[in-house]
Amino acid sequence: MPNNALSESFDNGTGALGSAWNVDTSTKGEVKLSGGGAALMEFASGKEAGHGYGTYTVTAKLDGNQPGPAILLWPGDDKWPGQEIDLAEITPDGSGRHYGTVHWNNGGSDAYTARVYDGVSGRSFHDYQLTWEPGRITFRVDGAEKGVVTDHVPADFDHGGMNNTIGFLNNNPNTSLTVSHVDFKPLGGGASAWAPPAGQAALQAAPAETGTPVVPAEASGPVDWAALAAEVMANYEATGSWFI
Repeated sequence: MPNNALSESFDNGTGALGSAWNVDTSTKGEVKLSGGGAALMEFASGKEAGHGYGTYTVTAKLDGNQPGPAILLWPGDDKWPGQEIDLAEITPDGSGRHYGTVHWNNGGSDAYTARVYDGVSGRSFHDYQLTWEPGRITFRVDGAEKGVVTDHVPADFDHGGMNNTIGFLNNNPNTSLTVSHVDFKPLGGGASAWAPPAGQAALQAAPAETGTPVVPAEASGPVDWAALAAEVMANYEATGSWFI
């Protein structure tokens, strides 16, 4: 399947993201996910579903200071734990800061590494951007680089791996996620020449973590991914559909 470009402004409901659960489309040009269980995603029908290497940009507003909203790239084969990449979530320390993650299947258990977007919080729209390249994922917010991951970066379908589908969820009644635009542009070729800019070398060199997001020690706390995974899989096994 071609790694096709995508641009969606939600002028006609959920548009290209057809798998929806409790999504508010009443305002033209945006979708809103709120309450304890809302999700919107492209259909995850196999390893070739969705998109691969390229740049993903989502204009969205995450409201709240608790985990709940997520802008994510869900595994194309709809299996979890697995190849999940998150453009934005809310840290569990009460600060309301946002962060991105790269997940992988570690022998049947979820493992991930995270990058906190210092200086980024809710109550306003931001452009969350992720560039997925061979061996590297770069997170940006409003054009500013916020972190790089070079460990456990998956290959996309065209390069022997799997694609991911674009999705959103909110699983906390005290939070919400509003999305006004989604854009994906495929990577133009192979790996680009890249070196970390000043100040980013230490971040790139930081080892991958498993089990806790990369937040300062004085404000750290666990994300209950095991409970999230159990809920996702229970719903999938019961209904054949992805939602939380």
